[in-house]
Amino acid sequence: MRLFTHCLLLFLLIGLFTQCKRETDPAPVTATTQTELLTTNPWRVERVTETGGKEINKSALGLETAVLFELLFQFNTNKVVRAINLTTRQIINAGDWSLVDNNTALDIQVTGFKGKFKIIQLTRQTLILQQDQVQVNGTKQVANLVFVPNI
Repeated sequence: MRLFTHCLLLFLLIGLFTQCKRETDPAPVTATTQTELLTTNPWRVERVTETGGKEINKSALGLETAVLFELLFQFNTNKVVRAINLTTRQIINAGDWSLVDNNTALDIQVTGFKGKFKIIQLTRQTLILQQDQVQVNGTKQVANLVFVPNI
């Protein structure tokens, strides 16, 4: 009888260990988390790419997009966004921002940088926004604006 009890206990323990599993799915990115990521540091445009990831030469970009390389974008928790000149640190323009479309897009209302941008990636190290109608060599196309934190 004692052997039977030990075997039963052993099978129960094995069953418990095989039924326990670690959570492998990352936690979903919530609006609060996205807001924290956006507002922790100012962001600057590092490069502009095609949707496939190939970098677009700065000289091929239209003036509206090329000027973004000279600015820092500071997203604040009060939903105000400021465009700051990288060299002089003066505020060039300001407006508001909000997460829209179930937190998959960023609506930015700043003169010269206005619209709804699809969020391709948002981490502590990278913010990639997809923009429609980017002027490249005289033609408009969809492009990704790759931002990095300005620390």
